Amino acid sequence: MSKKNSKWTRRQFLKAAGLTAAGTVIAACAPAPAPTSAPPPTSAPAATAAPAATAVPAATTAPAAAKLTGSLEVGVLYESGPWFDLQKSVGDSMIKDNPGLTIKYTFANTASDAARVLRWQAGDPLDIDFGRYNNDSPTSWTWADNDYVYDLGQHMQDVLPTGEKWGDTFLPVVDAIDTVSRETSKTKGQRLAAGMELVLMLVQYNKKAFEEFGVEPAKTWPEFLQLCETIKSKGAAKGMKPICVSGPTFYYTCHWWDRLIQRIVGLDGVTKVLYGDGHVKDDPGFLTAAQEMQKLVDNDYLMDGYEGADFTSAQAMFFQGKAAMIHMGSWLSSEMKDSIPADYQLGAIDFPSYPDGKGDQLAMFGSSQSLSIPNPAKSTSHKVNVDAAVEFIKRRTSKAVCDQASKTLAMIPPIKGVEPPPTYAKVDLAAAARPGAKLIPYYYSVHWDAALTQAWMVPTQALFLKKIKADEMLETIDKNLDQYRAMKAAGITPTAPSP
Repeated sequence: MSKKNSKWTRRQFLKAAGLTAAGTVIAACAPAPAPTSAPPPTSAPAATAAPAATAVPAATTAPAAAKLTGSLEVGVLYESGPWFDLQKSVGDSMIKDNPGLTIKYTFANTASDAARVLRWQAGDPLDIDFGRYNNDSPTSWTWADNDYVYDLGQHMQDVLPTGEKWGDTFLPVVDAIDTVSRETSKTKGQRLAAGMELVLMLVQYNKKAFEEFGVEPAKTWPEFLQLCETIKSKGAAKGMKPICVSGPTFYYTCHWWDRLIQRIVGLDGVTKVLYGDGHVKDDPGFLTAAQEMQKLVDNDYLMDGYEGADFTSAQAMFFQGKAAMIHMGSWLSSEMKDSIPADYQLGAIDFPSYPDGKGDQLAMFGSSQSLSIPNPAKSTSHKVNVDAAVEFIKRRTSKAVCDQASKTLAMIPPIKGVEPPPTYAKVDLAAAARPGAKLIPYYYSVHWDAALTQAWMVPTQALFLKKIKADEMLETIDKNLDQYRAMKAAGITPTAPSP
């Protein structure tokens, strides 16, 4: 990964990663014991310059029992701005308590995934990284099975400065994401990550417009379609349509497909197709979902100009009042902070349920932004600073820091007893806290596999762009999956299927 590319933001990456059917295939990111087919980086991801940061809350700054020394390389999702400032404030608090410690911040977002995979496999991992493990993400399982990740479970009984045991502070859904529970795993029972934020895919909406139109967010799919019809009628004079979507961005058109099939078909049925040998043609629920999705196009519920609006432009148009709703991750308000009018009121609710659907109608799509430490035995280029890494993660996941992130960055806390951001007041976060709850990884983790991304997502884009109908979309997906599986069976690294 070149130094230039290592500084890409998530927006820049998506623009360069193939937003149309003819787009460039994303570098494969699935871990394996041998190097992947992704080209090696021309240089390691660049260290981030350290701007001034707000001090971390005092409750988290109690020094560790022993002074920490050496260097610590911490992955960061953004290299500047308030998110980075908060992350760096944690490091600053550690350096204040441990003057012999130095910390380097390295870009660790989507654009650098392939380069970081190669670094891990070459024995040169970051001391703290993102995205190494998710118990419900098949594309991350080999990290656990090949013993690449340090077991944080041995620290969960550690007592924090607040007097609580570290492991007792996390929501159950985070425990489920970060702990290996598969019977077939060689590392069953280990905790391979610690979540610092919940990321949820939500229906986000213009609260002022809803109040003006006298409507409420829809809880069921039939109610949602009726809501769209009302907004289409009442919003016409304002040039406002019901739904914002980016036509050239297949990641964003696939949001709707993924949520509908989970509600209608159910997670097990979807997984059998995506990671098994099933076909969408075999379950009528897939056709129902595709037909329901097509109604959004046929009934003119989509924002004017969506066909040519890349995702950044589309989101800006949403905040400019061109659409009343958008289905997007909870990162939306922080990502688009500079484009949101000062008086804009953003609300959010989970995706509507589908009457008589086979799926769990309370299931939420999302993930935990989780931090992991590499297994020191796998690092050959340097000694992993485990003690400093564990202390950093403890401080970053503290109630005080998570509360600050919730209030200032609208980040949904993964910790018990921390209030969620006001934006998400209508989201039933209790569903994520219930015993046995788990988040369905958004995109079903397809986005970690370049060829599967193209096979699964691109046909949804074609439907939104009015190039195909629902039945044709299913035929194309099945054709793409057959090609993908045949190549894997032959020992060939799959590439993007033909459009």
